Amino acid sequence: MKKIDLKGRISYLADTVRLAAANISGNRLRSFLTITIVALGITCLVGSQTAIDCLASLLEGAFGTSAGKITVTSARESSGAGKRKAVPISYADATRFASEFSDGGKIEGNICIYTYVPPATPVTSAAGALGPHTTVLAYEGEYLACNGLAIDTGRAFSPGRPNQASGPAECLAGANVATQICRKTGSKSATGELLNIGGKAFRVAGILKSQSSLLGMLTDNAVYVPLHCAAGSLVSTGRGYSVDIIVPKAEAEGAARRADFLMRNIQHTGAAEKPGFEIIEGSSAAREIERLGGSLSGIALIIGLITLLGAAVALTNIMLICVAERTREVGIRRAVGATRGNIRDGFMAEALLICEAGCLAGTLLGIICGNALGIFLHTDIGIPWDWIALSQLICLATGIAACTLPARRACSLDVVDALRCE
Repeated sequence: MKKIDLKGRISYLADTVRLAAANISGNRLRSFLTITIVALGITCLVGSQTAIDCLASLLEGAFGTSAGKITVTSARESSGAGKRKAVPISYADATRFASEFSDGGKIEGNICIYTYVPPATPVTSAAGALGPHTTVLAYEGEYLACNGLAIDTGRAFSPGRPNQASGPAECLAGANVATQICRKTGSKSATGELLNIGGKAFRVAGILKSQSSLLGMLTDNAVYVPLHCAAGSLVSTGRGYSVDIIVPKAEAEGAARRADFLMRNIQHTGAAEKPGFEIIEGSSAAREIERLGGSLSGIALIIGLITLLGAAVALTNIMLICVAERTREVGIRRAVGATRGNIRDGFMAEALLICEAGCLAGTLLGIICGNALGIFLHTDIGIPWDWIALSQLICLATGIAACTLPARRACSLDVVDALRCE
């Protein structure tokens, strides 16, 4: 059995790489342009996927804390030319639904009932009106838990217990609302400040943590009030209500079917009739996000491959030029004992070094660009390791494919003719 000279192989590989690096350094402009083209393709691949991961994280946060979230809300039906008319769920129906769903005993979960106060309702602090984008949401139950919200400072109010008649009701303020109150009143904290909402007084009991999800702009600019304090005065009897439910992920599909059955029974809607409500599952939203992310990843892959195809063509042309310029050098190396394999390996190493340099630069730039979007949207920093590994393989394949023809042409040169070349 022939013994493998490992030390000699390593020395040969090191010499080949060193010579290839020297040749690249001798043609800096051409090498730089090719590296730039490769880097652009890899930046598109890695950067796009990093940005897609950030957006997926953002959308997942927007649709709730888990895939086990179910929302029962008023349906929208077509009415007239392109218009849509809301079919509201009454408070009585929402309350009965929440009670029956909780008492069924099959599935345990957090439930809340909520509705939005009409947007025209004025919200003012002691020092003036708040911004026009301020919204007011009235709820009872576990709304904070169902929507992944948490108290930053202060405390939550007790939605199920009426406030004292002698004092103002309590409310919660989003992060941006609290900032507005502090800026207008000059106080260090909005906790304890008074708000006037549609002519009704509310005292800020707590401030919610700022949200980094897609709906953060909405939640941070909202004021949350107890539903029993808003009913009748801020919310009309014809206002539509929604119900949020958090159940175990494994039970989400069964919970959605049960919710559909209960609400149909409450609204006396037959199985074949179109219901006056909609059921939105967190799992379906997660599937849509995954499908959208897959489509965007496919588009990014196609764009990156097209760019790398251009890089392969450019690299092939550059290597052909190198072979033509170094014909005499090839002849001298063959004359002093270099084999066809040595010549082939030298050109192959040069092409692979150019591709890997472009891959490294493109990977770093892609991670930076992709996470720049994540930082702007306040999402976690991520690194798509699977796409980085795929980029490495693509660059290796690009380098080998681009150098196959030039290396074969260099190996086929006649020694005598190469030595005569000027």
